[in-house]
Amino acid sequence: MNGMSLKEKAVLAVLGVVVLYAVAVALWFVSQRDAWRKASRAYELACSNYASECRLISEKKRWNDMYEEEKSLMPMFAFGKDVDTQWLQKTDEIAARNFIQIASRQNGKEVSAGEVLELPITGNGWEGSLDSLVKFMYELETTGEGMFDISAINFKPGSKKGFLKGNFTLTCAYMRE
Repeated sequence: MNGMSLKEKAVLAVLGVVVLYAVAVALWFVSQRDAWRKASRAYELACSNYASECRLISEKKRWNDMYEEEKSLMPMFAFGKDVDTQWLQKTDEIAARNFIQIASRQNGKEVSAGEVLELPITGNGWEGSLDSLVKFMYELETTGEGMFDISAINFKPGSKKGFLKGNFTLTCAYMRE
């Protein structure tokens, strides 16, 4: 570098600065391209969410009609009336029809879920075959005698061969007048 003139050094310095700027611009474009792809994916996701929400909004009447239909099927009880004995009796009847023996059952506190009220029933020490259990659960889910949902169940092999025993939590849904 000592043998170069001041003019040559200035040209090399300018050339070096131009190369550095070119590298900086290239790096900027590469990083912006990745950001552009990410933004493009986010935009496409937002567009698909928007289209899905517009479709759901356009189906509002259908969803409201379905809600009203299901609501009309829900059992109604008078305000203040105890419903636990009725739900316990229905549970016992369905269990007996399906050969499930329940040693003890207890109801929990009535829980409000919007317009719907739910009463949890815990069945402790039930016993029956796997086939009976499946039929019991199916009848609970499909019966017209009420709206039931098995929210928890556990079981293990019973003392009798081919039988199971365990506990379950059943949620009964209803409305008040």
